[in-house]
Amino acid sequence: MGDSSSCRFKWTIESFTKLSVRKLYSDIFYVGGYKWRILIFPKGNNVDHLSMYLDVADSETLPYGWSRDAQFSLSVINQIHSEGTVEKVRKHVFNASESDWGFASFIPLSELNSSASGFILKDTCIVEAEVKLCGLDKEEVKKKEEAEACVDNVIKEPTSVEAREKSSSFAEFDALFTDIQKLLGGETSQAKYSSSFLHPPCSVEEIAGAKKLLIQLLNMDLASVIQLEKTYELKNSLSILLTAYTFPDNVVDRTTKFLADFDQSCEKYESAKQDLSEAQEDEKAVGELKTTLKQLVSESIPVRNQAETVDREIARLEKHMAERKAKKLLLSKRVEDLAGRATTSKQELVSAEEKMRLSAVKKEQAEKTVGDIERSWNTLKADCSVPLY
Repeated sequence: MGDSSSCRFKWTIESFTKLSVRKLYSDIFYVGGYKWRILIFPKGNNVDHLSMYLDVADSETLPYGWSRDAQFSLSVINQIHSEGTVEKVRKHVFNASESDWGFASFIPLSELNSSASGFILKDTCIVEAEVKLCGLDKEEVKKKEEAEACVDNVIKEPTSVEAREKSSSFAEFDALFTDIQKLLGGETSQAKYSSSFLHPPCSVEEIAGAKKLLIQLLNMDLASVIQLEKTYELKNSLSILLTAYTFPDNVVDRTTKFLADFDQSCEKYESAKQDLSEAQEDEKAVGELKTTLKQLVSESIPVRNQAETVDREIARLEKHMAERKAKKLLLSKRVEDLAGRATTSKQELVSAEEKMRLSAVKKEQAEKTVGDIERSWNTLKADCSVPLY
């Protein structure tokens, strides 16, 4: 771990070759208080390479308009030779539409899974991520990423080519039989045995058959001859006709050379055809991707317009919400004022009721006193109404 704005995170993946999931996330780690994680595609993200990305772990719950500028590196550790560790570096502005970023073609699966490469040891693969938050200008980041993407898309020349197994060829056997013929015949002239396939003198029927077969084969294209495994018949027919001196003198040397080089030429032809096929597949894939991108661009325009409309609607609603909140605040103050006045009145009422309760006792006594006195008074009046003596 580094300071709060940078971090190096190591992820040890056990039973790597037994993983059956398409993609896999690491545990979450923190940089600058933000959540991050590594995302890998163990079998490749539609490519024959390990695919690896840095991902914002909580992107779906972040507030609208969030973004994070970061420089990061992703590595696959070579556990045998540390200098063989593969590391790639990027700068990127992460946001809601690009919450993960990295490398679709990080390392070829053939190299990763090779037992001698050192990337997988005891069926354990170790990857690392180093993240550093930064405040780069977004336009600068975008230009740099586009430039780096262009470099990544360049097709590099392979540094080594594995030897291919030879296609069906009898050159080594022909050489053996040629040596045997030299020993038996005592022949020392190397030129006589320069052909890779020699025949003893042939009958008229064999020569006629060779001519007929050669004409049939020459009416076919080379790809069909190879595909239908007619190369031996072609070589055999040419060898018979060369031995019988049926070719004109100006054709013999070229035909002899063709026959001597035929096996190697077939290998080169097959390899070239394979390269052409792969190139055509690549061109087809590029064409399909361009078509897909055009379709996506076409589909994105109305979606983008809808998003802008929704954004304006959100702004309108937010303004309306702000107005309603202000009104609520004003009403809350009025309610608070009324509540204060009501509290005071309530307290006064309680005090008045208590006072009234005490006054009721006095009232009762006063009413009794007044009654008694008024009755006494009335009695007096009645008594005095009688004539006095």
